[in-house]
Amino acid sequence: MRALFGSLCLVVFLVRVAGSRLVAQTGDQRSAIAVLNLRFDGSHANVLEAGDTAVTMAATSKLLATLQTSDQVALLDSARVAHAVAVAEADGNACDNACAVGVGRQLGVQWVAKGTVAKTSNLVWVLSAQLLEVATGKLVLSDSYELKGDATRMAPAGAHAFAQRIEQAVGGPRTTTAAP
Repeated sequence: MRALFGSLCLVVFLVRVAGSRLVAQTGDQRSAIAVLNLRFDGSHANVLEAGDTAVTMAATSKLLATLQTSDQVALLDSARVAHAVAVAEADGNACDNACAVGVGRQLGVQWVAKGTVAKTSNLVWVLSAQLLEVATGKLVLSDSYELKGDATRMAPAGAHAFAQRIEQAVGGPRTTTAAP
């Protein structure tokens, strides 16, 4: 049993080393980032409705989609991130900043983004999001967007704005190319 465990540890180590060498060999200078799924917070809402969590999922999708097309960041597979967060939350506690940094270290990324979409009323929602540097645990960005109007449009717009701020924080402004 010990030999099997030792072999497994060696394989994990070699995969991590090989992965970092592959990045170096391909010349990919983009910053590796893990995005935790945004969380819905309805604790201060005057009314909760069936579609409220869909607003948060739409915001998460927009955040991921914007970063997926980035020239500045290399987005880690969201299924891997979700699994690592689920393991970290096995004790029943939600993943806070310290937990997110730990997940980032485990996944071998440079940055972790996380946040919450909170509903206060049908017309006012708040997107609070953070970007953390994994090596230092430092909070690099802490943004809050008051989303007024149609939440199904405004929450993704807020997530898009946060994604653009992430790009600027980790690698400078986005380069755009003309459409063919």
